[in-house]
Amino acid sequence: MIPSENAELAVPKRHLIGFGRRQIVTLVVLFFLGDWLGAGIAIYFVVASKHGQILQGEIFSGWVWWLVVLTVLVVLWYGRGVRRLAGGRGGVSAANQVFVYLGIFTAFAAVAPPIDTLARDLYFVHQVQHMLLHMVAPLLLALGVPLAPLIAGLPDPLRRRLLKPLVRNRALRRVWRVLVHPLGASLLFVFALYFWQIPHFMDLIALNDSFDEFAHVTMLISGLFFWWMLLDPRAIPNAVSYPTRLAAVTLTMFACILGDAYIALTHRELYPVYARLSLAWGISPHLDQTLGGLITWIDGSMTEVIAGLIVFHRWVQDESLRPLSRRRRAAR
Repeated sequence: MIPSENAELAVPKRHLIGFGRRQIVTLVVLFFLGDWLGAGIAIYFVVASKHGQILQGEIFSGWVWWLVVLTVLVVLWYGRGVRRLAGGRGGVSAANQVFVYLGIFTAFAAVAPPIDTLARDLYFVHQVQHMLLHMVAPLLLALGVPLAPLIAGLPDPLRRRLLKPLVRNRALRRVWRVLVHPLGASLLFVFALYFWQIPHFMDLIALNDSFDEFAHVTMLISGLFFWWMLLDPRAIPNAVSYPTRLAAVTLTMFACILGDAYIALTHRELYPVYARLSLAWGISPHLDQTLGGLITWIDGSMTEVIAGLIVFHRWVQDESLRPLSRRRRAAR
């Protein structure tokens, strides 16, 4: 019996999709595990070599109570939405829940001791903090698609009296369209990264806690808009086309590389405040600055490469599942 044309085409499609998914999941897991492990080892050895026994007492102090409360409330809010959606069609997948909880944990870990404590004195740790808030946490949250559970988790009075009027507000809808537009989201993403690398503002956030918290909020929000635009699971035309997404991730990656490479390779001391603070930890200002530039250069580029692979895989998957026209079937 001669196999049909559709049967011949089905085998390579399934093989292509399965192979791409396994590769991407393995790469993402290895990268994020290696990222956390590498950052932790680097911070420990650089700091422990100077402080030894008093390390724990210094870097694990300075907890902010309202950040702990806010994180717990967000987790409960999301969990309530997941439970309310469980009775519907499919509910929220376990993978999406894992991504969201990992994203919340990453954002909290970035602004809590010991990372936040060390980031006040060491530039390269501050760059780790910015990477987690600008790249890693928003990427994980975008992969988890938390919007529907968060809406479902709101109390009914808040959804009716607060959320619905906001969604129907024309001015806010225009602002939202600009922020999730490929050009608007990409420009905001790159601007947030470059703005907080300006020496005057970087030294300012090292000296002022309120300014530092504002910088963290802007990094997280700009990252959320960009990664949501890039990893939007909705179908076209509601979402941005795949070629446009790949162009956005490529251009933002090279734009970020330019600034990060300059910080890592220059012999100038760009940040006078951190140059003085790093000496107290036994680290030369040049080494501190070089490590910071390398962290944002390499880790930032790898994060965007992984995101680009995910977008490309989804594009191939959608194309392979789309019914072929007669002309495309004849060409195949």
